[in-house]
This record gives sequence, structure tokens and C-alpha cells, in this order.
Amino acid sequence: MSETRETNGHVRLATALDIALFVVGVLIGIAAVVVWLRSPAEDVTYMAAGAIALIVLLSRFPLTIPRETGDVVVGFETGVLVFMLLTQTSLIGPFAIWCIATTIANLSQRKVWRSRIFNVGITIICGALLVGVFAVLDPTDATDARGSLQRLVAVLVACAAFFLADLFLTAASLAIEDGCRITDVVSWNQLTLGLATFVSVDTLGFLAAELWGGSSRWVVALLIVPIGTILIAVRSVGEARRAHGRLEGLLEAATNAHEWADDEQIEKSLVVQAEKTLRHTTAVIRSEPPGEDEIGAAISMPGRPVRHLVVRHQVGGRTFDERDQAALEALTAVGISAYNRRRLSDEMTYLARHDALTGLANRSVFTERLDLALSVGRQQSVAVLYCDLDGFKEVNDLLGHRVGDELLTLAADRILGCIRQEDTAARLGGDEFGILLDQLPDVGMAHAVASRVLEVLNAPFHTSAAEVSVRVSIGIALNDDPAESAEVLINSADTAMYVAKARGKGRIEMFRPEMREAELDRLELEGALREAVMSDEIVVHYQPLVDLRTGEIDGFEALARWHHRTLGWVPPDVFIAAAERIGLIRQLGRQILERAHEGGRVISRSAGHPVSLGVNLSALQVADDALALRVRELQEDHPEVQLVLELTEGVMLSNDPATEANIQRLKASGAHLAIDDFGVGYSSVGYLHRLPVDIIKIDKLFVAQVHEPRSRALVEGVVSMARAMRLSIVVEGVEDGESARTLRDLGCDLGQGYLFSRPVDLADAMELAAVGRLGQDVLAPQVVSDLNAGA
Repeated sequence: MSETRETNGHVRLATALDIALFVVGVLIGIAAVVVWLRSPAEDVTYMAAGAIALIVLLSRFPLTIPRETGDVVVGFETGVLVFMLLTQTSLIGPFAIWCIATTIANLSQRKVWRSRIFNVGITIICGALLVGVFAVLDPTDATDARGSLQRLVAVLVACAAFFLADLFLTAASLAIEDGCRITDVVSWNQLTLGLATFVSVDTLGFLAAELWGGSSRWVVALLIVPIGTILIAVRSVGEARRAHGRLEGLLEAATNAHEWADDEQIEKSLVVQAEKTLRHTTAVIRSEPPGEDEIGAAISMPGRPVRHLVVRHQVGGRTFDERDQAALEALTAVGISAYNRRRLSDEMTYLARHDALTGLANRSVFTERLDLALSVGRQQSVAVLYCDLDGFKEVNDLLGHRVGDELLTLAADRILGCIRQEDTAARLGGDEFGILLDQLPDVGMAHAVASRVLEVLNAPFHTSAAEVSVRVSIGIALNDDPAESAEVLINSADTAMYVAKARGKGRIEMFRPEMREAELDRLELEGALREAVMSDEIVVHYQPLVDLRTGEIDGFEALARWHHRTLGWVPPDVFIAAAERIGLIRQLGRQILERAHEGGRVISRSAGHPVSLGVNLSALQVADDALALRVRELQEDHPEVQLVLELTEGVMLSNDPATEANIQRLKASGAHLAIDDFGVGYSSVGYLHRLPVDIIKIDKLFVAQVHEPRSRALVEGVVSMARAMRLSIVVEGVEDGESARTLRDLGCDLGQGYLFSRPVDLADAMELAAVGRLGQDVLAPQVVSDLNAGA
């Protein structure tokens, strides 16, 4: 507040000085005019009007020299005063004309009132000083060369006195207003340059007087050419300097824009650059558009109110033109670009540290904060909770990825509601979330938080498509070992989470060191599987499909088998799940398809006729756009093998448009489509109308219990529905003759199971195809009890 009062005091004092100078100048001018009018000299009177007009004209064309410390402005009108002093016998007449002309010139300029009255007062006072100095130094006899030289010296000294008085009085006013020293306003370089230029220009008046005193006064008219040329050059130079200033300001803005750190700095920099680009102006950013005597450019960006960069002249000098407007718009474009770049940078920074879907921290931030918690608070308990949604894959398969993303967002919100502000929740990948509990008062709190998370995530989620229920498996790891790193602690919680899944899902497990062995087993399996896929070690066995009425072999199903040198026979459900987990399922699926189809061609030659060949596909394989193209190639190049692509109900029930489109392409490729394990999980008859299904494979669960009334009724219903829709029926897991006869009587078409044959290698499959028929009442030579090698 005191600073504001002090500033206002300086302004009032400077204004008082300006008014005082105006009053003094006006009084001097009035006195001079009165004296002149009372005793006019004849040789002065006739040129008064012309001199006044010339002074007013020349005042409009000052020479402006831009300087770092302030512009040097040099006027040509003082040369007219010098000319009149040298050519007239009386000094009062030229001075009176000067007072009248400069008053008209300054009062008619488009400047604020204070600037105009200051200029009136100072030009009259300085003009009086020039006349007084000249009167003192002017030699009485200037007819010879020496007299002319002395008169030139008088002119130079008088003009120097004019310039110095003008400069220091102006500097005094500015220094008083700014509350600084006069030396802070005037620099030595500015003074010497301005003095030399001003005195040199005013010698034109001396030259004109010398020519006027010659024998032919008309020669003075020749000065119109150089003076006109100078005036035109001054205007051109002024325009060029302004254009250069605009260009320089824009270039500086474009060069420095990348350093503008935030919105506040961008606004401040735009204001500064606008004032540099359009000199002697004041710029501001405001919501109102430009008014009278102002120009502006809109700063318009999506999601923000429109603001305007507005510029006005400080003292009402020259008017703005279209080039000024274009420069301001270009500068605003630089500012908008800086805004957008800053916003993009902020978004990229945010995305680099946050999950784009849920808004939670990402894995790198989670690890960073865990590292910090472990390094700062080794004496405090730190816990990591690793959460994985059970059943999320089914939601994606059944309802589509859009609903899956919605579910993840809702789950993230619920997790945030279970933790403290100082804790951290992160999405670690897929449907996995991490929770960092820092500075726990006791270890029991970690289990309490996990219980709350378990409770809230087990409650149904209301999505836009349907009410969805999932469960969550949670692993907890504590910083029991001070030497453990953040990654080790996260891995420990992840291991405990997998144990929770293995023990039934929807539960909490605390990490124990012995769990590490199970994790190592999983990692060993995944590493061995990678090696096996890369080495193409996965083999294919074939199990025949038999007509339940005739006993004839109708086709085969290709089943993947893997025997590892140390792990032994690995069940298909184990290594297939591992392949999906580590991202190898597509490559593995392509290998199985190619190898199975190659064997199918050999089997067809042994049978002497075309055969059908069933191949299982996972959901990730169906999403592969290249699969349909390859199936079409195989069907067209080898029509002796009819591919039957077996899909789970989860894939068929997906509402994902991309998945449905791929299923349609698979059908269009010439393959038949079968629903595998029908009746297990999320069964729905809706997709049977929507998608091009050819075959239903009834799960072995119903076959094993077909003698029970409930299972028998379910099989009868499926058969009736399939007959109405003209679909073929295959029953899996047929292991005894009585079940085979019952299924035959219920209307089932084909059977598959140990009653007929276990899965066999290619050589045995060729022998079975060559025979072509199995007695329906005869068991296979040996029913293998080891289900690890089963279908």
C-alpha cells in the first residue's frame, strides 16, 4: 500500500513539472507573439504562414533511432528556426513564428494531454534558449568567410543547447515519475549520438541561409530535392525499422516459446513480446476484445474461455495498421502453440506416470514410491497388496472390452475408497492392481485393508450393459527383510496372489518364503514353454470321432501334447494357460494348426477319402486378423481336409464387434465352426441365432451323468434344439458302451472318448483311418487311466 502511495506521489510531482514547463513556455510564447505583432518586420511577415506550415509538416517526420536504452528522436523543424534567424534582421519574429508553429504541431498530435502540453512548453523554452545563445554568439559582421564560420559555430552551439535542454528536461520528468536518478534515464551513448545527429540535421538551415544570401535566391528551392529525399528516406527507414522490430519480436517469441514453463509465464511472455514487437505500446491479456484505438487477437483454445491479447499505444502516437494486426495475430499463434505444447507435455507427463484408463498410478510410479518408502522408513512397516480380478476375462469375452474397461474403472474407484490419503493405489497391468500401505501402525492393518478391498470388489458392479459380479484374489507382502528391494516385495505379493488363486480364488494370502518355490516352478514352466515353442517341440495327437449308429470314423480332433525332458508330460490346460499368460498363444496356435493340418492330409490319404479335422482355438487366436486368411488358404489348397474350428462359449458370447467380425470371416473361409464344452459356464442360446455355428459338442460332464434324470433331460433339450436349428451334435468323454447306446438313442450323432480310442500319434491315427470303422459295442484295446494324457 505504501509503495502504491509513493508511486502516485512521483506521478503527481512529474505531472506538476510538466504543467509548470507548459505554463512557462506559454507565457514566453505569448510575450514573443505580442511583441512581434506590435512591431512586425516587413521581411518576416510575408513568410510567416509558409514557415508555420513547414514547421508543422516537418514535425510529422522525425528521425527515430532505436536504441536499447530508449529511442533517439531527431526533428527537422529546428532547421527552419535556424534559417529564419540567419535571414531576418530581427530575432523576435522568427521566435514568435516558432512558438505559434510548434504549439499547433504539438497540440494537434494524437497523444495524451500531458504529453502534448509538455511538448508545447519544452519546445518553446528550448527554442528561446536556442535564440538566446545564437544572439550572444552571432558575430555582428558575417560578410566574409571568417564571419560565416563564426555564425556556423553560433548555430552549432545554439542547436546543441536546444538539444541538451530538451533531453535533460524530458529525462528529469521521467526520472521523477519513475523515482530514479536522471542518469538511469539518459545514457552517454544516447546523448552523444542524439546530439551529433540533431546538430548535423539543423545545419541544413544554415546551408539554406547561405544559399538565400547569394545572388540567386531561387537556388534555395533546390534544397527541396534533398530535404524531400530525406523525408521520404526517414519515413521508409521508420517503416523498415518497425517491420524489422515486428520480425525481430516474432522471431524472439518463436525462439523462446519452448522455455515458457507454465500458463502464467506464457501470458507474461506474450505481453512482453507484444510490447517488444509493437514498440511504444502497452499490452494486456483480458477477456474483453480490443476497443477504440486498440488492436487485439483472440487466444482461443478448446475447453477454455476466449481471451484477447490487446495492445494500445502508450502516448497515442501513430495509428495501427494491418501489418501491426498481422504481427499481433502471429504472436498470438505462437502463444497458442506454446499453450498447446505445454498442455500436451503435461498430458504426456501425466500419462507417463498414470494409467490412462483408471487414472491410478502406473507400475513405474508405484515402484518409485515403494523404493522411497523402503529407503525412508526401514523402521516402519510397509505392505504391498497385489490384487487380481477373478472372472475378468469372462466379462471381456461375454460382454466385450468396453464393459471390461468400465469394470476396471469402477474397481479402481472402490479400491481408492479403501485406502488412506498417504497410501498409493496403482494399476500394474491388465486386471491387476497394487496397493502400497506406508508406515503401518501394525501389520494387522494390511490384512484389514485387504479384507475391505475383498468385500467391496465382491459386491456387484452396475455397468452400462449389465450387472457384473467378479471376485478378487489378494496377495500381501511385508518388508520383513530390510535388504529387500521394491521389485522383490512386489514379486512376493504377486506370488502370494497366485497362491490365493490356486487355493480357490476370492481370498487373501500372506506371502511366506516357501511360496517362492511355487513361483519358481511357474517361472520354470513358462521358460521351458518358451523354449518348446521356439523349438517347435509341441506335438499333435489325434482322437477319432465315431458315428454312434454305424461305428464309422467320421473325423479326428487334433490335440496338443507336450513332453518335457525334466517336467514330463505337461497337461494341455496347464501349458495352454501358460502360453496365454506369457503371450505365446498365437504363435503356439499357428504351430498346432499347421502341424495338425499336415497330419490331416496324411490321414486323408490313408483313409482314401476326405476327413474332418477339429482344431481348438483360444479367444486370442480368434482376435488374430491373419487367421481367417490362413484358414482360407488351407481350405482352398487342400480340400481333402475339412477344418472344424472349435471355440469356447466364452468366445461365442462376446459382444465385441471385432471378435464377431473375425468369427464371420472364419466361417466365410470355408471352415466349420463348433461350440466346444457346450453347457459349461455362461451358456446362452442367443448366439446360436446370431453366429454361424455348425456343430455343438456336449461336455463330458453331462455324458458321465447321462443316466441321471436331470442330465438326461438336459441332453434331450440340447438335442431337440440342435435338430430344430439343423446343427450336428458331438458328445465328448464317452467311456462305456451303455452311455454310448443311451446317447445314440437320444439322437446324438457322433461320439468321442476312451470307449473308441484315446488320443494317438499320427502313425496310429493313420491305421485307424485305414480301417475306417470301430465297433460301437467294442471297447478300445486299453482304457488309459492316466487322465493327464486325456482329452
